[in-house]
Amino acid sequence: MMHLERYVTKVKPAIEGFIKVPNKENLSAVEREIEGFNFGEMRIYQVQTLVPLVLKLDELSGENQELRTSLMNCVSNIVSHTYLADNKGLRSILVVVLQQIRDPKEAVMRPNLSEEIKLAAIQCIFEALRRSTSDVLESFYVKETSMLLGQILLTLLEIIEREKYRKLVQSALQCLLVAFYVHDESDSVDVVLRNQVADTIFIFLPKVLIVLFKTSLKDDKVGETIKSMAVQALGRIICIMFEETTDEYMKMRYDADAFRNLFNGTNGHIAQEGEFNYFANKKGSIEQNEERLHQMQAELRSPQWVSATSRRLRPIFVETSILRAHEALRLRKSYAEMCCLLLTHCAHNLRSNFIHILESVLALSEDEDHEVAQRCRDTLLHLQQLPSSQGIFDENAEMLIDAHLNKWPRILHRCEDNEQFAELLFFKGFLRSVNAEKLQLLLLVPKNLEMFVTCLLTALDLRISRELLNEEYSLRRIREGDSKDLVAELSKLTWRKFKHLSSDRTVAILYDIAAILGAEPALNRLIFDYCQDLIHQKSTAMNEAVLFLTLMVTRPAMKASRESRLVLARLLLDQLLRDEHWNLALQPDAAWRLKVDKPTHWFEERTPGIYSSAVEVRTQDCDSDDEQSEQVISKRVNISDAQFNVLHTCLVLDAVGHCATFIGDTFDRYIFQSLHKVLLKVASSNTIVHQAASFAFVSMQLALKYAEPSHFIECSTDYITFHLNALLKRRSTESTAAVDILTVVLQYSSRGNVPHLDSLFHTIREECSKSHQTANVHSYLRVFNAFLKHVSDWQGDADAEVDAVELPMQVDEEQGVLSAWTNVLKKPQLLDDLNVDVNMTDAPAQDANEDADGDDDTVPEPSKPVLPRHVEMVKDILNQVIKFVSTAEQSQQIAAIECFSSGLPLLAAYENELLPLVHLVWQPLVEKFRQKDALVLNRCFTLLHLLGVHAKDFILKRSLRYNRCHFQNFLVNLYVPFIFSDVIPQLKQFLKAASQHSSSTRDKQQAKTQEYKLQLKLLQSLADFILGLQIEGKHLHELMSTAALYLAQKQPPELQTLARQFFLELAVYNGPFVYVTLLQRAHLKDYKVNVNQILEAMGFSIAAYELKANKLDQ
Repeated sequence: MMHLERYVTKVKPAIEGFIKVPNKENLSAVEREIEGFNFGEMRIYQVQTLVPLVLKLDELSGENQELRTSLMNCVSNIVSHTYLADNKGLRSILVVVLQQIRDPKEAVMRPNLSEEIKLAAIQCIFEALRRSTSDVLESFYVKETSMLLGQILLTLLEIIEREKYRKLVQSALQCLLVAFYVHDESDSVDVVLRNQVADTIFIFLPKVLIVLFKTSLKDDKVGETIKSMAVQALGRIICIMFEETTDEYMKMRYDADAFRNLFNGTNGHIAQEGEFNYFANKKGSIEQNEERLHQMQAELRSPQWVSATSRRLRPIFVETSILRAHEALRLRKSYAEMCCLLLTHCAHNLRSNFIHILESVLALSEDEDHEVAQRCRDTLLHLQQLPSSQGIFDENAEMLIDAHLNKWPRILHRCEDNEQFAELLFFKGFLRSVNAEKLQLLLLVPKNLEMFVTCLLTALDLRISRELLNEEYSLRRIREGDSKDLVAELSKLTWRKFKHLSSDRTVAILYDIAAILGAEPALNRLIFDYCQDLIHQKSTAMNEAVLFLTLMVTRPAMKASRESRLVLARLLLDQLLRDEHWNLALQPDAAWRLKVDKPTHWFEERTPGIYSSAVEVRTQDCDSDDEQSEQVISKRVNISDAQFNVLHTCLVLDAVGHCATFIGDTFDRYIFQSLHKVLLKVASSNTIVHQAASFAFVSMQLALKYAEPSHFIECSTDYITFHLNALLKRRSTESTAAVDILTVVLQYSSRGNVPHLDSLFHTIREECSKSHQTANVHSYLRVFNAFLKHVSDWQGDADAEVDAVELPMQVDEEQGVLSAWTNVLKKPQLLDDLNVDVNMTDAPAQDANEDADGDDDTVPEPSKPVLPRHVEMVKDILNQVIKFVSTAEQSQQIAAIECFSSGLPLLAAYENELLPLVHLVWQPLVEKFRQKDALVLNRCFTLLHLLGVHAKDFILKRSLRYNRCHFQNFLVNLYVPFIFSDVIPQLKQFLKAASQHSSSTRDKQQAKTQEYKLQLKLLQSLADFILGLQIEGKHLHELMSTAALYLAQKQPPELQTLARQFFLELAVYNGPFVYVTLLQRAHLKDYKVNVNQILEAMGFSIAAYELKANKLDQ
């Protein structure tokens, strides 16, 4: 009664007031009064409220859009709180609301409508259909209302297709679902009503599906929500039109023979000419189209219409299959729901598209989202459990695999990521779902196996680029740190760059496919043998075959079938550890020149006689030089060959590393065959080969559970020594390989490993001193460089251990190691005595006794001081290296200068040994400063800086002494003029020229250029160079003026910072020079900021300087 009283006293008066004076104020009063009112209590409330408002809306047609919009929103609000139980009321509401946005006479949308009134009309239609009872809907979806339904559907489709306002499009899609009775609140069990709805509006199905299909494939700018709603509507509408609900279909679900007969018997054999009865034709007349409509209304959804329409749906299922690779999860969920729904309820009626739907469900069963994948797997399981279709999957397996293998090359070469991912997703789902025995039978056919493996190898086609030939001439320092962290860093596998695949997700799913094939014992050996044959035959796809076998055998994500994969891993190692895979040329041959002495006047414009012309042409075609060089040219290694070889080497190392990780600690049986080969590649100057070899080495170390690389090397010293001795006894190229291996061993080794390699080192040193072998020089220099760099580290550790000898040692083992290494470094030994036992421990005691005996002599005999053993070795090495500083080969120059830079600090404490070497290297070093090669100049300046640090005090000290030695005076007079006349002008000239280039290319990538690196090096070390050599006067002023160029704001920030640090460091050395140099540029706008910072750090104020300058001007 309370609602009745409220209705009589408040709601009804408000409505009557609006009916009399229709304005926004009265309508707002109505909205306030009906808020929270229970219209479902009595039906009279609906009649007394809705009828006058709908009639007034009809009267207001063409009036103020804002008022009509508010009125339709009010009607929608009332309808949403009640149920429409009158068919006439529903029709009246739909007709009146539709007239507000659509012209009933011309059947088109009214012009100049706001988006708000369209949205209000759509929401009102949506609420009216949603809140209608099932009885009202049964009486509404009849033949007589098809015209009204058609107008509603056309309006909705036009809004979906053309409008940009997202909320309006979403409301239209929701209303479309309600119009087809497939919204979330619909009763999916009410088969009668669903059939009635489908029979009433199936005539409009083509237009509806086309609009939804286009919307689902629109650009992502329309929004993820709209696309997913379009896919959802597309699936549900197709389902209600083609679902199998009759008794005949229900029986066929449990009768396999009947299902197959019906499935195969009418599979697309209806005559094409009969389709005119169901689809419009542009060439057809008006009478023919009207006859078609009348026939369809009479026959409704006949089996012939279902079959013909199903075939026309094929483009929709083919094109929308790309959605299974979409990045948006919501869209993939909608598409998976659509496919599962159709596969479950419409398998027979959509039999011509059954395969396409099945493909999508198979692919989405391997989706990255667990919910989507599980939904599709449940659908496949349910399908296979039905008696009518339990074998239909295996029966279509061959057709599926053939179809997709045929179209895969085209998809791959289009390089469209979503398309590739969708196809690979299908392959993954197919391999997961198909019976392994069935797939084995398919692949036992040679043609099928060849096509299947070729398609997979084509997907793995690796990109070859010039980066594969990048080299680094200097000796690399082995990266230190946790081995697992190193593996993680090296596992980026930069050589795996694919030609056709671009995204990480596509590559990942391809890896998963290889792992699935490797986990099936019935398939892995079949595919393994085929790929191994490709490697044996040296096929063009052998690199891809190596990679595919690596992925198939060693994929860590697959835990199944480890025993069978373990056998394959060992077979793969036996194949890849053959010498043919390790002795490839990793550098192209030098380009050969054209012969300049060949006659080239034969093409001149003249008319020779027939005989002379014939002889001349014959001479050109049959050049004897060409005949002799044909075989030589055929053996040349061109750039493509070298790139292929580098990539193959990286993939082999990749496979060895992954096999070691997969096999584990039992990999020790392959150490003898593999370790020296991997170490040789670690020493390679090729950057990417070095990375691949480092990955293989660290993987082997972790597989064998060694904590440190040095421990791994120490435990494998016998293997390494055996191979090194064998290589050194062979031809020069293999001797070079032995030297390269030794270079790496020195870097990885600890001090305890050196005595084992002592004889090998001396053999190499003797070989270098005996003959000048061009092929081996660079390798010898790399060994010397490695040894010199590590002597400093080993010497520091040994000195620390020597200092600790005075303390009591509690562990005998540590004392033994200390004594052995102390003897190695301190024991006197001549260079000629190369075979002495380095472990002799009684030599120091004998020396001490001899010294004690010598104390008794009153007149000691003068003797040359005996140098420590490592000093003699360093001295000998530097004497050998000096002659290579002047060579024309860039790599040898760099290696020789780096050797000198590493060995010079080791002789700093031995003046008599250092001075002759400085004298010998000075002239070649000065000559190198006249070159324009930034790589060489960078190393030269480093060496010059070291000379200034370690040799300056020695030279100055000797020059200040009494002139008892003319040699020292000669050196002083020799070095200083060269520094001022040759070195400093070259440095100044380079810095000036480079400053112009760096200022003009500030925004570009400069860090990769050698010129920029040399600029950084000079500015960083120039202050120490000046301080070390005590440069003053004119030359100091010139260097400061040149460095001041880098204080300009147009220079890169990194160079500006180094320039400021340069002046701050020299401010203590010569403050007045710094002040004068900066003051010359303080007034320049481009230099002002940096100059102010330096002067303020020195304690000066630029403001005071400017004030003083202004006074002087006045």
